[in-house]
Amino acid sequence: MGYHSMALLSLSTRPTDWLIYLIALPLLGCLVHYVVGLFLFHRSKASGGGLRTPPLVPSLLPIWGNFSLGMIFNPREWALTSSSLFGNSVPVRVRFLAIDVYIFQGVKNMHAFLRQKDLSSFNLHAFLLNRAFGLPATAFKMYVKDDSGAYPKPYPESKVEPRNRIEFQLERSLHHFLMGPGLSPLTRRFQTAIAQHFHTLPIGGDWVAWDNFVTFYEQELTAPFLNSLCGEELLRAHPDFLTNLWAFENNIWWMILGPPRCLAPRAYHARDGALRALKDWHLWARDNFDPTAVDADGDDPVWGSKFFRERKEIFDAIDGFDLDAIATHDLAFIWGTTNNSIITSFWTAVETYKDSNLLAQVREESRACLIINSEAGSSGPPQFNMEKLLQQPVLQAIYAETLRLRISGYLVRHHTRGDVEIEGWRIPKNQLSLTSPMHAHMDPEIWGHKEHPVDEFWPGRFLRPASNGSGAAWEFTTEIAQGAWMPYGGGYHACPGRHFAKMMIIFSTALITTMYDCEILAHPKDMAMSMRTFGFGTSGPKGKVPVRIRRRTNW
Repeated sequence: MGYHSMALLSLSTRPTDWLIYLIALPLLGCLVHYVVGLFLFHRSKASGGGLRTPPLVPSLLPIWGNFSLGMIFNPREWALTSSSLFGNSVPVRVRFLAIDVYIFQGVKNMHAFLRQKDLSSFNLHAFLLNRAFGLPATAFKMYVKDDSGAYPKPYPESKVEPRNRIEFQLERSLHHFLMGPGLSPLTRRFQTAIAQHFHTLPIGGDWVAWDNFVTFYEQELTAPFLNSLCGEELLRAHPDFLTNLWAFENNIWWMILGPPRCLAPRAYHARDGALRALKDWHLWARDNFDPTAVDADGDDPVWGSKFFRERKEIFDAIDGFDLDAIATHDLAFIWGTTNNSIITSFWTAVETYKDSNLLAQVREESRACLIINSEAGSSGPPQFNMEKLLQQPVLQAIYAETLRLRISGYLVRHHTRGDVEIEGWRIPKNQLSLTSPMHAHMDPEIWGHKEHPVDEFWPGRFLRPASNGSGAAWEFTTEIAQGAWMPYGGGYHACPGRHFAKMMIIFSTALITTMYDCEILAHPKDMAMSMRTFGFGTSGPKGKVPVRIRRRTNW
């Protein structure tokens, strides 16, 4: 015990005072440590010249930010108010359980971060597959061994055989399907499936109460999407797959934390049920596939899109991969393509239905894109000129504003091949680095408006009076964003499904508002964003969103 501590204790000998001092002295030591760290933090931020290491954020700084939230931890609010973590114009690092995490914020740094091809999320995907999705140990070991990279030419030091290049093969497969020749046929199948599905819903001209609009989207939008992906057999043989998929989604953090089954029975039951359904579907597809049924796009009615058929061939050739490993990857892919796009579609519909003026504009834009079928009239589902629909300014603005306001995610990267230099900052190898669009999306200096604060839904942020002579009142623009609107990340590792997601969100909004009236009956507190899936993209609502809905007879 030091000299100053002895002097303090000599002032009193009452037991209660001794207890106070024993509590206060460690806190005093932490405070001194914090003050010194704060001084070094700001000093290192101001230093210049040469390749620098991002300054270490003092450990007490984020903790004090938590207390300011009234002892109720909301990770989104914490991220937005912890200015020394996410509000910096220079990169910083924070120490968590002896691990340094490097945080890049500010538009310039974020874009430089996202342009780094050597940064990868491959190792993190392996971790998530193992912890959350149940990837078998033998397959996980193959992930650990793959040091060949995501590019056609493997890294020189890698000895991985071509068939075991998991990162490269999965990246190529995803881009081929979601950005290459696989996108157009998938889009056509989805548009046909969802239009027919919405047309046949058991909803007539009288108001029908729906307990939760979220479950409406989880069931009635996800079903045609899955049928477009992998044919109709999966849901026909396993109608509980959708329920298990969304139960798993709502318990994703439980699965990552890895509690015993007795503490998270619902989460494990949902995951096990979803994986069992996918394995059964694989066995059925293997036994029933007919090569003569493959169409000009390479798709067939058994596997649905050729994506799954080709991925199975990839996985069958990788050492240590069995049917359990394949089902794990399929569940991860289906989860990744549905969780954000479906919930974003829900929010765009809710915000449109809540505002009668906005609803009228959406219906006007949608009507302008209708393809009139003189034979079917209004007896069949509406058909749209999709190229024209996706260019409608108000629909695009609703889509963009929903993503700006509702994204609650991080872009986490890792690298193993030497240090990385980003805008004059050095990131040592084998370290985690991350960025998030949340802070940029909620920056009042970029998005602020005297009548519409940043936390308010207002599509007008992305609209300006039309100047192109098209006759439209508005045109869509992202110029106000100054590069700060980046819901899908950017650079080489930008989300490959962003084009399909935009189509799904805009098309589903145009379709449902054209076909149905809907009244949102939820209490405002239930419409607040849930933090159940914070960190993984678009946040859903905190509570149930009851609605009443009816079919429109005239479009």
